[in-house]
Amino acid sequence: MTTSPTDTASASAFSSSDTAALERETEVQAEEQVTFEQIWNETHRKVSSGWIRQNSFKRICLQFPDDYLPHSNAISVSLKESLAPEDINVFIMADTTYGSCCVDEIAAAHVEADSVIHFGNACQSKASRLPVLYMYPWLFLDAPVMMEKLASALQTECREREVCVYLDIGYHHLRELLGGASSLYKQLNEALQPKELVLEVYPLAEDDADAAKQHPKAASERICIFVGSDNQRFANLSLTAPALQWYIFDGASGTLSSKNPLTAQYIRRRYFYIEKCKDAQTLGLIVATLTADGYLDVVARLQAMAKARGIKTQLISVGRINPAKLANFLEIDCFVLIGCPFNNMYNSKEYYKPIVSVFEAEMALNPAWHMKYPEAYVTDFKELLPEGRRFLAFDEQAVPEHDVSLVSGRMRGAANESLETAGDPASLAVATQAKMALMTTNTGLTFEDRTWQGLDPALGQTEPAELQPGLSGIPIKYSHQ
Repeated sequence: MTTSPTDTASASAFSSSDTAALERETEVQAEEQVTFEQIWNETHRKVSSGWIRQNSFKRICLQFPDDYLPHSNAISVSLKESLAPEDINVFIMADTTYGSCCVDEIAAAHVEADSVIHFGNACQSKASRLPVLYMYPWLFLDAPVMMEKLASALQTECREREVCVYLDIGYHHLRELLGGASSLYKQLNEALQPKELVLEVYPLAEDDADAAKQHPKAASERICIFVGSDNQRFANLSLTAPALQWYIFDGASGTLSSKNPLTAQYIRRRYFYIEKCKDAQTLGLIVATLTADGYLDVVARLQAMAKARGIKTQLISVGRINPAKLANFLEIDCFVLIGCPFNNMYNSKEYYKPIVSVFEAEMALNPAWHMKYPEAYVTDFKELLPEGRRFLAFDEQAVPEHDVSLVSGRMRGAANESLETAGDPASLAVATQAKMALMTTNTGLTFEDRTWQGLDPALGQTEPAELQPGLSGIPIKYSHQ
């Protein structure tokens, strides 16, 4: 049997080659490239080995992000040498189930680990099964240059205002190297001369973050400075902590820049996705965490709100998501990502259907959020639960019977199902489409609309085949291929 080039090309569109997994290279951003000395030094080794001995751990998992993997074996060997001659097993974890920022307790359970040491970017979500030690890199920062640039560019603006300075994960060690937190605080206070100065590390541990949320700061006159690069952590922090102005001091390049994430373009795009979530006939609830507390409560809450609006829901768990995985769910009109705070920052441009966060789904489905503009976005779904500070009770009776889509111009909602089945669907249109205007419609692709519905089993119409012995041996050198 010969294979034509056309057949080979068509087959490659549905499957990858047998060497693709071995030849694939990890995509690492420039700001994430680190050296061995930056992620593992004498302090890291002493803290790790001391933590293991103090708690008498015997089976330790080392979790690394993709850009740390070239140094993982050397770190594992160094840790075992520092723990010798004790009988301790060390395992290396990579290719995490959902995101490298979350502690992968599922993978650690496969080797019956009793603890995890997590390296690199971390969301600091509270692990529910295993004790965790976080190890952050040590990045170089020219402190005199930073103080000089802050003083020359921001002293006038920061004077008589509250200023918050956040240290990214690569600069947490500066509090000790620069003479302690009090010395760093004094240097920043002299450079900026603010009315009040707050110095914090980011991300905070979940317990510290919960305590900080109990005393939120007024944002009307606050200036915030992020010491790090323009990365996912800055996006998460700047969206959730409102300020008059945000600045980024990049320690690698020594540059100071201003950036505000809540721009008009960003707000318009996210509100368009919220409207698409309202228009959806079927919602896909993507569970992107199995360790964060409260994710089952969020799933139940979203299902209840969707049911009240006549929207179907499907629960999905596909690990780390990508456009190819979600393209398999054709009947789903919009996806809701239920994950850690750092795993919620998805851009839906590459996906066939929009992806919204739990907070955006809450704004779409809960009538209590109608006509309310939030001061800041909520990336931690626990804040939307009854014990959270952003919780708004859901009243099923408040769901409007007649609602109009701002995208398609048609009526929607549970009360319109009987109208759509009894009469002409075009009668639901309440907004006239202008000539030559582009207007998207949500047809709600269902199983009945598909031209191919699967193989016909023909049950009871064919006789069962007789059992015959199959081929045996090693599957190589077939003569009929």
